[in-house]
Amino acid sequence: MPSRRALLAAPLLMLPGIARAQDTPAIFAAGATKHAVEELQAAERAAGRPVPSAAFDTVGALRDRILAGERPAVTLLSAEAVAAIRGRGIGPADGAVDVGRTGVGLAAPAGRPAPDIGTPEAFRNALLAAETIAYADPARGATAGRHVAVVIERLGLTEALRPKLRLVSFGVEGVAMAGRGEVTLAFSQATEIIDRPGVQLVGLLPEALNLWTVYRAAIVQDGPAARALLALLSGEAARAAYARIGFRPA
Repeated sequence: MPSRRALLAAPLLMLPGIARAQDTPAIFAAGATKHAVEELQAAERAAGRPVPSAAFDTVGALRDRILAGERPAVTLLSAEAVAAIRGRGIGPADGAVDVGRTGVGLAAPAGRPAPDIGTPEAFRNALLAAETIAYADPARGATAGRHVAVVIERLGLTEALRPKLRLVSFGVEGVAMAGRGEVTLAFSQATEIIDRPGVQLVGLLPEALNLWTVYRAAIVQDGPAARALLALLSGEAARAAYARIGFRPA
């Protein structure tokens, strides 16, 4: 049976000119950027150019793979994770570009009445009223998942919500569950919810409870091909792709 890592790595052409382990994709990209990266891959394929392969997972999981010795050409993670990687002397200091920021959002199945989450009290009531709630397992280093766990505890709802919580390994999995009607609500970065089949973005968490995260494209293994890939992930077409899924200027 294929490993989870193999399933997460897109079966696409490797970017030439970068010396990496045979099974290491060219890009390690967090879930918040997944749909934008896939759009860029599709555009490269349509233009007849080599398509960089990509692995998608939580920020923490991909950061830890790099810290453990894996070397993609470029990574697309939170600014905090990139700083941790740079702190270990990995990658050139000048090879990083902020691509935008996103907040934590709440997804619900499309076509159903969306709860009011405009204030902390309304948000709290919406969680209590939900039958089931999905979010990424904080233990896997999911940025939104870690924050949601803190917010639930802050609201004093840890015990009340425990029976209805569904932890998933990856935020987009929770969003997909909402799209299939398997959960009432799902938390993830807003960019993982916008324009996804079968779901609606209820809204961002109330500002007093929200978390804004800056995402950064950064070279891990330097060289001309990696520089070209960084330009692809931070260029005009990429900025438009990020904006289409809800990224805001960093």
